[in-house]
Amino acid sequence: MAAKSSSRLEDEVEFEVSFVEDLRQRWLRSPTPREIMVDDDLKDAAVQTTSTLTVRIPFARDDVVWSWTFEVTTQGKKYLTNLSLSLDSHRENFAIKSIFGESVCYSSADSQHFVAPADSSLKNEKPCVRTYLVEIEFKTSVSGTFCQDVIFGFNEGPAVRRQLCVDVVLPEDLNRLEAAREYLLYLSQHSSNQQKTPIVPFNSPFVPERDPREDRLCEIYPKPEIDTFFLTHTTLKQTALDPKNYRRRLHELVTIEEMARREQIARYNEVTELRLSNNYILASDTDGSTVAKYAAPGELFAQLPLGREISEDTKSGRLVLRSCNSLLVQKITFGEDRTTRPTLGDCIFEAHIEDKCNHVIYARLSKDCVTHLNLVPESNVKMHVQFVMNRTPFCEWRRAIDALPDTRLVFPPSGMQRRNGETKFEWSQDWTVTLNDCQLNERQKEAVAVMMAPIAERLPPVLILGPFGTGKTSTIAQALRILLVNDRTSRVILCTHSNSAADLYVKEFFDVWYKETSDERLKPLRIYYKGRVRNTVHPIVREYCPSDAQGRFRDPTSEDMATCGLVISTLATSSCLASLDYDPTHIIVDEAAQALECEALACLALATERTRLVLAGDQMQLAPEVYSDLARERGLGTSLLERIHLTYEPKHPCRIQLCRNYRAHASIVKLTSDLFYQGKIESGATLPRHPVLAPLTFYACEGMVMQGSNSTGYYNNDEAYQIAERVTELRRHWPTEQWGPYGEGSIGVLAHYAEQVLRIRSELRKRRLFNVSVERVLNVQGKQFTAVFISIVRTRHCSRHSAERQLSDYGFLTNARLLNTAVTRAKSLVAVVGDPVALLTIGSCRQLWHRYLSSAKVHGMDQRELEHLLNRVPEEENAPALNPLAKEFVPRTGTQKENPYWIEYVPMPINYPVIHCTVGDTGGGVL
Repeated sequence: MAAKSSSRLEDEVEFEVSFVEDLRQRWLRSPTPREIMVDDDLKDAAVQTTSTLTVRIPFARDDVVWSWTFEVTTQGKKYLTNLSLSLDSHRENFAIKSIFGESVCYSSADSQHFVAPADSSLKNEKPCVRTYLVEIEFKTSVSGTFCQDVIFGFNEGPAVRRQLCVDVVLPEDLNRLEAAREYLLYLSQHSSNQQKTPIVPFNSPFVPERDPREDRLCEIYPKPEIDTFFLTHTTLKQTALDPKNYRRRLHELVTIEEMARREQIARYNEVTELRLSNNYILASDTDGSTVAKYAAPGELFAQLPLGREISEDTKSGRLVLRSCNSLLVQKITFGEDRTTRPTLGDCIFEAHIEDKCNHVIYARLSKDCVTHLNLVPESNVKMHVQFVMNRTPFCEWRRAIDALPDTRLVFPPSGMQRRNGETKFEWSQDWTVTLNDCQLNERQKEAVAVMMAPIAERLPPVLILGPFGTGKTSTIAQALRILLVNDRTSRVILCTHSNSAADLYVKEFFDVWYKETSDERLKPLRIYYKGRVRNTVHPIVREYCPSDAQGRFRDPTSEDMATCGLVISTLATSSCLASLDYDPTHIIVDEAAQALECEALACLALATERTRLVLAGDQMQLAPEVYSDLARERGLGTSLLERIHLTYEPKHPCRIQLCRNYRAHASIVKLTSDLFYQGKIESGATLPRHPVLAPLTFYACEGMVMQGSNSTGYYNNDEAYQIAERVTELRRHWPTEQWGPYGEGSIGVLAHYAEQVLRIRSELRKRRLFNVSVERVLNVQGKQFTAVFISIVRTRHCSRHSAERQLSDYGFLTNARLLNTAVTRAKSLVAVVGDPVALLTIGSCRQLWHRYLSSAKVHGMDQRELEHLLNRVPEEENAPALNPLAKEFVPRTGTQKENPYWIEYVPMPINYPVIHCTVGDTGGGVL
C-alpha cells in the first residue's frame, strides 16, 4: 500500500474514532438496536472465522501470541468500508495486522482502525460477491483477561460486531476453572427447551401484551447457554472490580446470577397431568374473599399440581412468586399399552400464569394451544411443564453496563480518591434566602456545598451516607431547590430504588414549592412505568406524570424534556431516558445502597464527563437478593455506593457522613444505633413520647402460625387480633397534644407476609378503622409513621435447623436488614407483637431481639415466665457426622434418552421434594 502523509493518517484515525462513537450512541439510543449493529451475520454480509472468538491459553514465560483470520463475505452492492477495534481497554494487546480484498493488501494506520480509501477498489458498487480477509493479532507478556470488540462497518445496513476474549491463565488456575465450568454445567442442565422445539408465544385479548421494548432487549441479550458462556479466570480469581475488565466482569457475573436463578426455578419443572376447565374458584383463608375466573371463548384454564411447595420462606419459592409469569407446556403422548416409548409434541406452547398457590398453579392456555392440541374442558392431559423466568431485569442490567459512557464515571482516578481535607466547599449565605425557614446542620450544609460546586470543577462521585432519619432526602431536596433556582441551565435526573421514595420527593417537597412559587424550574417530571395502573398512584404525583390521551402513563418525549429542569424516576424506569437527547448536569441516585451496581448504572447512560454524580443511601437497609454464591462473592451484591465508599479516605470532601437523627424519639435512635450502626447515630431532635406507652413496647403473643390452602405465605390470627385491639386503643386515645392531629401517616402496621397483611386489614375493617396503613415491609422503604406496629407471625414451632443453616427465611427472625427497615419507619413508637421465645431462640437475629426486649416495656409476660419458657427449649440437635469412608456420590448424568424414565407425580404430604425429572427430545433422566 502506498505511503500516506501523516495528516491524512490522522484524519482517517479521527474519522474512524468518531465513526465508532457515533455507532455506539446510535446503537444505545435506537428503539431498534439491531438496525444499527448486530452480533450475528446479515443476509447480505457474513463474518466467519475458523478460530473461536474466546480463547484460553496457559501462560508460560514466553510472550503469548494469538491471531484470528476473519473471512468477510458480502453480496449485491454491499462492501466493507470500516474496520475498528472499539474498546479502549487492552488496545496495546490487539492490533489489525492486515486487510486483504479485491487482490489488494491494506494495513491500518494505527493498527486500531481502518477506513477504505476513497480511490480503493474496495468501494466498488457493482453487484457481486466480495470476499475480504482480515487478520487480528493479540500479544501479551503477562497473564490476565483481555477483551476487544471488532466492528465491521459497511456502506449500508447495520455493522457487525465480533467480541474477542483471551484468557491467559496460570497453570495452577486451570483446575479451578474446570471445576467452575462443571458447576455451571450442573446449573444449566435443567434449562428449558434444550431440544430447540419451536415455541408458540402466548396471545390473549384478556392479558396485556408484552412491551415490544422488552422483546427487543431479550433479542439483543439472548438467554445465556453453557455452550457459549465463557467464564474467565479473572472473574473467578479476583474479588474486586477494576476498570480494565469492568464491563466484561459485570456481564459474566450477571450471566452467572441468571443461570443460578434459572436453576432454582427449574426445580419446579415436572411431568404431570393438568386438569383442564372453563373456570375455577379461589377462596382466601386470610380475609374470606372469593375469586371466580372464567376462560375466554376458545381458551382454557389448566390446574397444575406441584411436586414441591411454593413458599415465601425458600429461595426458589420467592423466585417463582416474583419472577415467573408464564409456563411452557408440551404434550406427552403414550402408547396404548403405556409401555411404548412416549413422544413429545411437535410444539411447545407458552401459557400465562393466572394464580400461584402453595401446591397448585393455575394457568391460562391460549386459543392456539387449545386448538392445536385438541384440548377439551373437564379432562386431564399429560404435559411436560417448565417455568419461565422473566429475563427483562437481566437484559436491562446488561444494557445499562453497555450504555455506561465511560468507566471513569464509576472508577474515579486514584488522585481524586485520596483527596483529604485540602479541598473545602463553602456554604454561601445567598442560599439561605432560597431555603426560607429550613435549617440544615453543618454536615448537611457540606453536602449541599459540594453538590453546588461548579460543574467545571471535576469531582469524583459525591457520597451522602447516613442512616434513617438523618436528613438525606431533605438535604438532597433542598440542594436541588437551590441548584434549580440559582442555576437556570442546570438539568437534573433524580433516581430512587423504590417508587415510594420517588413519590416522597414530589409530595413533600417539589409539589409544595412549585405551587408556592409557580416557578417552572421547580416543576418535576415524574416518570412511571407505562404499564402501571393509574389509580394506584397518589393523585398529587399523577399531576406531574406524562400521560397519553387515554390517561395512561407513557414514556417521556424530547419535547417533555426540552424545558424540564428536574426528572424524577426509579432506577428501573430510568432506562427509557437513554434514547432521548438530554444532557444532565447532575445525576442523583437516592437509596443507592439498595440497588445492585448494574441497576444503578441504568441512569448513567446520558452522563458526560461534566456530569456531577451524587450517590446517597444507607447500607443497612434492605438490599436485593443475590442467588449465586459465586456472583455474590465476586461483588455482584455490593452496591455502587458501597464499592466507591471503600476507596475514599475517611475525610474525603466528597464523602459526607450524616449522623444526627431528626426523625425518631431518642429511645428508638439509641436502640437502632447500638444494634445496626455501631453507636454512631446521635439524636438531633426532641420528639414527645406517648403519655402512657413506652417508645419501645412489646406485646407477648404466641398464637398459631397458619397457612391457607391456597397461600404461599403464613398468617397468625392471634397476632392480627392483638394488633387490631392495640391499634384501636391507640386511635381512640390518640395523643393530639403530643403527636398532633391524626392523619394519613400516623399509624403503620408492618408484616413480612402478605397473608398477615390481609388478616390485619380484615380485623381493622371489622372495627371500622380505615385510615391505618398496613403493608409488607418490602413496600415501605422511604415511608415513615408516628407509630409502627410490627407483626412477627412466626413462633417457636418453626424449624431452628432451617433458620440456622439459612435454608429458610423467617422474616424478622432471620433477616437483620428487614428488621432494621421496619423499626426505622417509626418516629415515636415501636410496638412489636410476637412470640418472645421464638425471637430469643430462633434465627440469626436472636441477639438483636435480646437487646430490644431488654430495652422495651414488655406486656403479657413477666421475666420469670419468659425465663421458664426459655429453659424448656431443647438444645438443637447436632447434624449427624459424615462418614469419611463412604463411597463418593456421583450424580446420574448422561442417561441414554432413547428409553426415558417417565415419573408419575403423586401428591405427597412432605415439605421437601424427593424427585426431580428432566425431559429432553430423546428422553429424560432422574436426579
